[in-house]
Amino acid sequence: MDKKKRLAYLKEIDAHVGFHTGNGIAPQVLDLKKANDNDFVTNCNIRKVRNEDEQETYLRINPNRNNKGYILTEYTAFKEVMKDVFEELAINDFKWKRVDMSFNTMDNKYYPNYTKLNRLLIACIANSSNDKNTYDTKNFWNGKTKSLATKNQLREVEFYDKADESQNRSPYYSRLELRSVRMKESIEHEFLKVWFDRLDDAVKEFEAVQDRFNHSMAELYLEDLSRKKRDREFMSVNSFLMTRRDYIFTSNQMKKLLMLLGYTEEKANNKASNFKKYHNIEYFSLEDLKAIVTDIKEKMIEYFSK
Repeated sequence: MDKKKRLAYLKEIDAHVGFHTGNGIAPQVLDLKKANDNDFVTNCNIRKVRNEDEQETYLRINPNRNNKGYILTEYTAFKEVMKDVFEELAINDFKWKRVDMSFNTMDNKYYPNYTKLNRLLIACIANSSNDKNTYDTKNFWNGKTKSLATKNQLREVEFYDKADESQNRSPYYSRLELRSVRMKESIEHEFLKVWFDRLDDAVKEFEAVQDRFNHSMAELYLEDLSRKKRDREFMSVNSFLMTRRDYIFTSNQMKKLLMLLGYTEEKANNKASNFKKYHNIEYFSLEDLKAIVTDIKEKMIEYFSK
């Protein structure tokens, strides 16, 4: 990755970090009309407590409702909003079950410039826990990536084109969300301990993710190669590589992929070198991945310190 580009990622001064939405349970029956009238409550209902003859109230909350589309970037501001909500609704105890932290940018070039890097990050997170639900959502009409996501029972990660999602109504152009679900501990523990461990585990998947992409891509190409010429999607190795540039993250991965396609090690090295010379492809290093993970952690620490 170009050093200037990595520095731009790390020093993104327009990045706004904060909680987007959250939901949880109040172990009491609330006045639903009063809750629905609250500016920050976006959904609420009374539920039966599982296996008990008791009822509880579910609340979904957006602490940013009166902030003109912007995220509250200070944890103290978030807590102040929640304090007012709980006081107004007479909630003495509230258990967070899901909280979404978002990293938002106001650079209109950020989404296209860093989609591949975030693909790598999300792939590493997904691979670290062998996620089954991973998505690359495309625009129906032009085929461009709208969002990248991975989900399991305890957490979700998504990077998406916020301008497209909001139809240009949001002040932000892109958003990375780290979502904690089925929470049992405090918000601080979840984001400053559990998420830190998840991100550390993701970094360890750097090589494994490349191998996984390679085997999937090789299978796709060799299957296509077995078809009759008029039925083939890829008429040459180069045409195939051009369509798969977003899934090849290092020069070493490229060489290994070419060897899976039948090239000798020497020819694979030459082919990889020539492709890089004549075609635009971005590569990353393990240090790049470590740097952005460190940056995410530092932004989270900064948010909780304010």
